[in-house]
Amino acid sequence: MTLLGVCPAIGCESASREEDDRPDLLLLTVDTLRPDYLGMYGYDRPTSPYLDTLLADGFHFERTLTTVPRTTPALASLMTGAYPHTTGVRRLLHTLDTEVPTLAQILRRSGYRTVAVVTNQVLKPERGLDRGFEIYDHTNNKHNAAGTTDAALEHLDDADPDRPLFLWVHYIDPHMPYVSDPEIIESFEPEYSGRYAKGFGRRRPKGDPFPDDLPRETAVYRNPLSEEVNAHVRRLYAADIRSTDDQIGRLVARVRERSGDRLLLVFSSDHGESLGEHGYSFEHGEYVYNAASQVPLAFLLPPGHPFARSGSSRVWVSLVDVAPTVLELIGMRGAGNERMEGRSLVPLLAGEELEPRPVFVESAHSHDFENVRGRATNDEAGRFRAAVHGDWKLILAPGHDTPGETWQLYHLATDPGETRNLYREDQSEYLRLRGPLLQWTSLSGESSSGEEAMSSEDRDALEELGYLGE
Repeated sequence: MTLLGVCPAIGCESASREEDDRPDLLLLTVDTLRPDYLGMYGYDRPTSPYLDTLLADGFHFERTLTTVPRTTPALASLMTGAYPHTTGVRRLLHTLDTEVPTLAQILRRSGYRTVAVVTNQVLKPERGLDRGFEIYDHTNNKHNAAGTTDAALEHLDDADPDRPLFLWVHYIDPHMPYVSDPEIIESFEPEYSGRYAKGFGRRRPKGDPFPDDLPRETAVYRNPLSEEVNAHVRRLYAADIRSTDDQIGRLVARVRERSGDRLLLVFSSDHGESLGEHGYSFEHGEYVYNAASQVPLAFLLPPGHPFARSGSSRVWVSLVDVAPTVLELIGMRGAGNERMEGRSLVPLLAGEELEPRPVFVESAHSHDFENVRGRATNDEAGRFRAAVHGDWKLILAPGHDTPGETWQLYHLATDPGETRNLYREDQSEYLRLRGPLLQWTSLSGESSSGEEAMSSEDRDALEELGYLGE
C-alpha cells in the first residue's frame, strides 16, 4: 500500500519540498536504556517527563528485543533490518558487510538529506554505520547529552530545507559511569549521603570508568555493595536518563520548528543494562536475559498520517523490524532488500493483526569469559541464544554435555525476572520453541569479519566504556 507520495529513486534530489510530501524522520536512540526505567513504563521517579508527554500520542511496542546487547551489533541490525549473522557485525569492532544496505543509503538515494550524530566511542566510521549519511558526526561530546544536542542542532541549522531530512541522534549518557547533574541526583535521592553519593565511577580519558575502590571485575561479577548502596547506584543510572530526557526535549523542539506537521519520530535504544539481575551488575552483553536485551520502541507519526494514533502492542518485535516499518510509513514499502529479515509493523500500527512469530537474541563476545556462568566456549558458536514468543522464553547455551546445562525456559508473565527455570524435555513450550531457535542458531556461523583487530585507540575506547579492565 502507498501511504504517502513516493519520490522515485531516480531524480528525487531535484524535487522540491512541496513536491515531496514525505515526512522528516528523526531517529532517537539512547545507549544502555532499559524501558522499565522510563516514567511511561512505570518507573517511580521522573526520569523521562518530556518523553512521557511527547510519546503519549505515539504507538509503543512494549515487548521489543535487541539482537545483541552491545552497541555496534544492535545498531547495525536497527539500520539494516537484519540479524548479526547477516550484517557481519557480531562484536563491537566488527564492520558492517558492504553488501548489506543501510536505511540511510536507501533514504539518501531517494532524496533525503541524511545526518547522524553519534556519541559512543566505538561507533567510528570504520564500523560502516556511516554509510549513506552525508554527515556522520562521531562527536567527542562523550557522556554529555547537552553536547550531543548542540552538535545535532548545528547540523540541523545547515540542513537543506527543500529536502526531507533523516536525522539520527544517538545519546550515550546512561552508560557507565553513572555521573549526572547533581541537582537531578539530589531530587531523586534527597536523603542519601553515603558512598557514591554524587556518582558511580568517573569519566576518564582512558581506563576503567569504575570507582577506584571497586574495580570493574569485582563490581560486575562479585558485587559486594549493600542493597542500600546498590539501590542508590540504580538511582544514579536513572538520573542519567533524566539528564538525557531534558536534552531530547531541546532537540525535538527545534526539529519541530523545521518539520512542523511533517515529522516521523522513532525512539529506541541499542540495549538495556543489568543492574544486579542474575549476579551481573552495571553491564550488558554477556547474557540474553531481558534486563539488557529488552529495549523501548515507539513511533510518533505526523498528525495527518493515516495511522497516527496512540496505542501499544504486546506482540514481541525486534530492532530488525524498525527499518522495514519506517520505509513503509514514509511510502517506500519494498524499497528495502532481500537481506532484510525484519518485517514491517505497520499492520499493528493500523490496528490490524500481525501473526506472532519468535524473536531472537544472542549474547555478545565476552571480554571476561572466565566469569560468565553457564557459557561453554567463547567463540561465536558458544554464544547464548534465546527465542521469545508470547509469554515464553527459551535460552540455549551451546556446547554442554547435558540438556540441563543447555536449556533454560521461562514463563515471562509470572516470572519477568527469569529466575525459575521450567525446562523439562517434555514441556510443550520447550518443544514449540526448540525447533525455531535451533534453526535460527544454525544461521549463526562465524562472522565474515573474523577476529577483532584492536588498535590502541580501539582498546582505549573499550576501556573507557568499561568493557575492559585496565
